[in-house]
Amino acid sequence: MDKNASSTLTDFSAWLAQADPGEPPGNGEPDGSGRMYGGLTVLERRAIRRQRLLDAGLDLFARGYAQATIEGICAGAGVTARHFYEEFGSREELLKAVFDRSIDTTILEIIEKVDGTGIDPDDLDGLVRQGTGAFIHAFLDDPRRARVVCIESVGVSPDLEEHRRELIHRFSSLLQSEAERIVHRGVGSPGEFVLTTRALVGGTQELIVDWLLDTDPVPLDILARVISDLYLAVFNYRQRRGP
Repeated sequence: MDKNASSTLTDFSAWLAQADPGEPPGNGEPDGSGRMYGGLTVLERRAIRRQRLLDAGLDLFARGYAQATIEGICAGAGVTARHFYEEFGSREELLKAVFDRSIDTTILEIIEKVDGTGIDPDDLDGLVRQGTGAFIHAFLDDPRRARVVCIESVGVSPDLEEHRRELIHRFSSLLQSEAERIVHRGVGSPGEFVLTTRALVGGTQELIVDWLLDTDPVPLDILARVISDLYLAVFNYRQRRGP
């Protein structure tokens, strides 16, 4: 993946951080940034507790959001309920934070996997296969992330569903901008291409869900190859067809 693609992913990650900055709400607790306990400031200890809650939330939500309880999350994180509510107003708020961290971590891992690989920016086949392989491994090497994003967060609430769909549309826009650049534009009307890329993202998500639910899933490299073949079939057809 070239510098333009890496920059697009970085911009996407920056949007996600802005959407959920992850700053403790500070429900009435003094700042205490200068007070030390066990060699750590109050804010440092809160940051550690927050990460523990996110880790416990990922683990339990991946097993089933409906069954996860705040008590169980606190037990997994080794914190009290009071500490939970210092960081998150509800179980759903923690789910959204876990969702966003899962996406952000995946994006950062994709950038790490593809940066500096030296593929020709005009090599459509190489770029698609490289990017798809990096995404599939970054997202599914730890399948808990994908379960939270693709299964457990679906239909939880109107607010979370709106956030989830906005994320899908942003992924579609990312795919659209890269595909248009690679095939030198002229691949159809803008509105038509938006629908095409959303269909590809939706299809990819369904393949991932099937992989997660399968009791004997195919190897990730095969999944990545199938998805790459699908993308290339569409992009090559549109390139041959023209506007």
